[in-house]
Amino acid sequence: MIGIRRALSLLILSFYVIYFAIGSWLVPDEMMAAFIGLALCYGLAFIALAAEWFWARWFAIGLGNFGSLSLLLLFQVEVEYALVVFGVSHLLVVLFLSGEGMAAKYEYSEQTAERWNFQEDSIALLRRAVKSAGSMLPFLILYALAPRQEQGLIQALALVGGVAGLFGLVRAKTWGPLALGATGFLCLLDGLGVFGAPTIGFFMFGPELMPVVCGKFGVFAGGLMLVTLPFLAPMARFLRRADAQPSHT
Repeated sequence: MIGIRRALSLLILSFYVIYFAIGSWLVPDEMMAAFIGLALCYGLAFIALAAEWFWARWFAIGLGNFGSLSLLLLFQVEVEYALVVFGVSHLLVVLFLSGEGMAAKYEYSEQTAERWNFQEDSIALLRRAVKSAGSMLPFLILYALAPRQEQGLIQALALVGGVAGLFGLVRAKTWGPLALGATGFLCLLDGLGVFGAPTIGFFMFGPELMPVVCGKFGVFAGGLMLVTLPFLAPMARFLRRADAQPSHT
């Protein structure tokens, strides 16, 4: 069953890679960059999951959480079949990739143990951080690649910081979650209008490609600060131990 669940998850992810890639040619020009960015995001999840990289399951579950949030819109709008399919398919990814058996193929695999030699505490920290990053990265893409407005430079800095931070995070570098947290803080400030008029992003899907969600995606991208939270306590303990060590003269 694990192999079937994994195959179905890959099938769903590949569908959205193709969907957003083709959709980038159908949406208005100002939305093309955002759709290409989403296609690359889902493509990364697909490749990582197929290659059995240790963080792939967490990242794909994070994307699943992102898509599942769309089901909450059903309480505010009329039932849209495209919205239901989008939300349910992402929820299935979360369900298919959950469980100890699936974890054994990724973070608890022999290959991961030999290469990374993670402690259980480290795995728990990375699990929470990568899931949060996977959930918030699409919001960052929709924010940073939104139609250019006054904060074009800030959008570019946020995108670079997010990509670099994700790379550092999955490479188990300390600066990775810090970069993602700083990126989230920058997005939140823009979303709250600190730098001027907030950047407005759009999310479009469905056969008619009409806007379904639009708003201050910078506020949602600010959720990247959640990536840093699990690491604050270990960092504080490390600094306290460093200060407590006697200095040698």
